[in-house]
Amino acid sequence: MASLQPSFVFVLSTTGSVMQRVLDTETVRRAVHSAVAVAEGPALVHARAHGVPAVVLPARTNELFCQSLLDYVRKHEIDYILSFYTQFYTDEIRQALRDRIINFHPSLLPAFKGMDGFGDGIDYFTKIIGTTVELIKDVMDEGKIVMQTACAVDRDVPLEEMRDRIFVQQCKTLIQVVDWLMQDRMRVEGDLVKIRGARFTTPEFTPALENREAIALQSRMFPRQTVAAGEKTTA
Repeated sequence: MASLQPSFVFVLSTTGSVMQRVLDTETVRRAVHSAVAVAEGPALVHARAHGVPAVVLPARTNELFCQSLLDYVRKHEIDYILSFYTQFYTDEIRQALRDRIINFHPSLLPAFKGMDGFGDGIDYFTKIIGTTVELIKDVMDEGKIVMQTACAVDRDVPLEEMRDRIFVQQCKTLIQVVDWLMQDRMRVEGDLVKIRGARFTTPEFTPALENREAIALQSRMFPRQTVAAGEKTTA
């Protein structure tokens, strides 16, 4: 790695909703070098609003973008990519940044891959949905699993509340994984990812959350999920 204190870049071809929320935390803000996209858009606007440098790497093809991104990462000695990029990275960048491209997917991989993991899980009538943090490998959405979350599907709960819960889980896992990497606690042994000192005592997040900002990120994000004591809750 280029430094004792790792640095991160957001790579985005989405609106950047997760990035916007986690940049409210000191944990992520102090670790992020910049945000990168292939074109201007809401994601880069959000990044700049948080004081994060936002860079456009214009390219006509995925191959050209990945080459520009690899050059950018090397030039700035960036350690990890926080990926919200909807195309698959080229073999060259995957090999050069092996175990350093982190993807955040809204389903329990390897089930429900692709653009709408959440919707596909709901449509399949699965009883549990969740999220996955993975280190991108050689097949899209079949990477090395770092962390997963779980959420029981309650058909009496509005779909948007379920989607909001998955969004909160994605935000929390990003904060926690960045924190573990800042502490140099992640080790990769083949396809197995280990977090030194991790606990496996909470069913929703595995390994368990430790970062205070990740733990504090509760349903206050979505007031409609806060209910009176004794009432049914999805939080």
